[in-house]
Formats: sequence, C-alpha cells, structure tokens
Amino acid sequence: MKIKKNHLYFGVIAAAVLVSVFFYYKTPKESPAAEKGAIKEYSNFWQVDKSGYLSYPLDRETVLFNRQNYGETENLTISKIIYQSKNGNIYGLLVLPKSASELMPGVVLLPGAGVSKESELGLAKKIAELGAAVLTIDQRGVGETGGNLNSIEKDYVDFLNAKEPVQHLMVFDALRAYDLLYSAPFVDPDRIMIAGESLGGRIAVIAAAIDRNIKGVLAISSSGLGFEETNDTRVNTFLQSIDSDHYISQITPRKLVMMHNLHDNIIPINSAISTYSLAQQPKRFVLVNDTSCNHGYCDSMHDGLVDALDYLIDIRSRTLVAIPDKPK
Repeated sequence: MKIKKNHLYFGVIAAAVLVSVFFYYKTPKESPAAEKGAIKEYSNFWQVDKSGYLSYPLDRETVLFNRQNYGETENLTISKIIYQSKNGNIYGLLVLPKSASELMPGVVLLPGAGVSKESELGLAKKIAELGAAVLTIDQRGVGETGGNLNSIEKDYVDFLNAKEPVQHLMVFDALRAYDLLYSAPFVDPDRIMIAGESLGGRIAVIAAAIDRNIKGVLAISSSGLGFEETNDTRVNTFLQSIDSDHYISQITPRKLVMMHNLHDNIIPINSAISTYSLAQQPKRFVLVNDTSCNHGYCDSMHDGLVDALDYLIDIRSRTLVAIPDKPK
C-alpha cells in the first residue's frame, strides 16, 4: 500500500435577532447530553461500494449539541460547540457576526491534520467578518475531541473487519457539522459550503461528494493522495474511499475552488494541479506566489479568499456594507 505523497494526515437587526435565538433559546436539537459526554449510538450505516465510494445516508438523525460562551470581538461572537457524532463528541468553535442584513451563509471549516480549532480560529474570523456563520472543529485525534487518528494500516485492518475506519468517521463528522449549520435559525440552508485546509480539504471534497446539498467546496493547500494501485482489489477499494481524487469530479454542477501557494513544500503545486485537473466545471484555481508562507492559509490569499467565497456562496455581494455619514 504505497502513497506517493507525504501528506496523508496533512481552512440588520432582523438577523441579529435570529442570531440571538441560537444563544438564548434552547431548540429541541440542543441537548445537555453532549456536554456531559453521553454518547449516542447512531443507527446510520456506512458503506463502501465496489467502486471505492464511501456513502452515508442523507436522512441523518437530528444533531444533538450544546454550546458555551467562548469570547467575542467588536464585531463577532464566538461559542464553543459540542455535538454528538459516532462514538464520541466533536468539539468546535462557532463564529458569528454580531449583525447581518439577512440569513447568513454557513461555512464548515475543517483544519489540517494535527491542527486545533483554536489554531483555525483566525481564518474562521476572517470568513465570519465577511458575513458568514463559520463552524470549525477539532478533528479526531486533536484537541478536545481527542481519540486516536489511526495509521492508514490500522484503518485498513478495521476496514477489512467491517469496522468503520477513522478516515471515514471524519467524513461523517464533517457531515454532522453541516447538519448543525443547516438547522441553525440564522443560516440560509441553501448557502452552506464546506472548506478545509490540507487533510481538511480532502475530507471536505469527500463529504460534499456524498451529500449534494452542500453548496460548494473550498480546498486550501490540499490534493488527493495519488496512491499506486496494487494487485489487491481490497487495498485499492479502501484507498479510493479516502482519496479526494476519486470524488472530486462529483462536485459538479456545484462549484469548487482550490487555493495553493507555489512554495508549499508539504503538498507540491503539481499535486494540487493534478487533483484540480480531475474536477469538472464550474471550478477555479487560486495560486499565490509567497516565499514567506509554506503550507496552509496565508495572508497573501486574502483577496483570493474573498473572491472564492463570493463565487461559492455569493457572500460579498450579500454582505451588508456600512456607508459612513457625510461630514457635517
């Protein structure tokens, strides 16, 4: 089982009232069970077909979650979110504008391997300041979510024994994050996208391919695995099931944006371009040439980020613009 690349485990008033609903009114979907650590045994099945495609049901069960106040800035409120997924709780941070002109678009933001939700908070704030509700999470094996991020060999053994691999569970976690935003009273359910950096970008592509209700995908510093096919069909099926290259053509007719730095030394630019070539239209590739930045989101990507979000979920054209009063 050979992987070519070294990155397998490697981003107004009315609406203000709606936002307050989330913070001060416990909906039926909010439950203290998540905070107390009670684990729900999901009946949702998972499967990988003979062609190597992972699938989960589209009629997933209600998300159980709890929230805690985390902090705020002049323009944003931040809450810790704890929601139930398979075999455990997922911990995240929800970043919201304090005011908006209408229902907001939603963005699920998946960090790269080993990157905590707190480390992803800076990018989440940049997106939220444009007028979006952003939910970023600790993926399995990271931060408060904890657990183990298995090696690919351990996941393959679990796969052979009909036990759900962690790589698949992370896709399910992303789908549950989407479900949570979808149920939020201040989010436009028709404008929820999924974004991710590095490993998070790969998970984002797979999740969006599975659930076609997800509006679009933004993959930052990410690519597929580029695995070498073996003589064992079981190995090939498993590797295909966790490889975004295998799924990326299924994003269409929804939109895809990939962003990459020319000097990324974790995921070479040629790997990202190879993955991008497998995607169908509509799609865009944003390339920056930043020698001061290595892997992941860079400040030099900001303008490309704004354009990408406008392209994917019409965020800039729908964001309230404050016009100062004329001087007296």
